Parts: sequence; structure tokens; C-alpha cells
Amino acid sequence: MFGAKLNRQPGPLNEDALQMLRDKGLKKFTSVVSSDDQLLGTTTHLLLRQDEIDVDLKLYAAFLQVVRLELGTHFYVPTDFVQDYDPEKGQVLLSVPFSIVQEENWNREPTFVAGHQEKTEELVE
Repeated sequence: MFGAKLNRQPGPLNEDALQMLRDKGLKKFTSVVSSDDQLLGTTTHLLLRQDEIDVDLKLYAAFLQVVRLELGTHFYVPTDFVQDYDPEKGQVLLSVPFSIVQEENWNREPTFVAGHQEKTEELVE
């Protein structure tokens, strides 16, 4: 059916992930790995939406900005899809495989970021 996939969520949501990342002291340049163990890159910032949040429309509250320098690629991963952060390993684990990252086009800059309407939380090294 046309549009049936439009608002389908790509995987399990963790609405408390942003607070967990803050509580555990997420560091800049932490590795971000998909659930099927594919390296996306390393964290650079937390980006917070300042306008309407609606998960059904994929208007998530916060995103991890991830960069893969050797490929020149950026990802904008909704924090709702962070499964865990292990500070000792220096790794953020996502709840979805890399195929979902690609399918959801998380390599595209969200419109609120492109329009400079985000609040940026700097991560410390």
C-alpha cells in the first residue's frame, strides 16, 4: 500500500538515551557502531531540535552528529536509536543495523540543522 512505510519506525526506540549519554559523560570522538558491528564514525556534537518534536513524523528531539573522516561522511543519528554507551570501551552502540542507517538516510543533514535552528551541545575530548 502506498505510504504504508512512511511513518514506520526503523527499530526499537530508547527515549531515555539522550539523558543516558549525558549522565555517562559522552565524549567527543567516541566510536559509533551499528547493531551489526559496522563503524559509522566518531561523535562530534549533540544537536537538539528547538521546534516541534513528533516521533511519528521522524522529527526526533536530539541527534548525534557523527563523522567518518576517511570517507568524508557525516551521519545524524537520532539519539532514540542509541542502545548503550560504554565509556570504558569508548563506544556508542546503536539499536539498528547499518542497513537501517542507510535506509533512513541518516547521512542527510536534518532540515532544522540546515536551517541553523538547532541547539548544539559540544562534547569534550
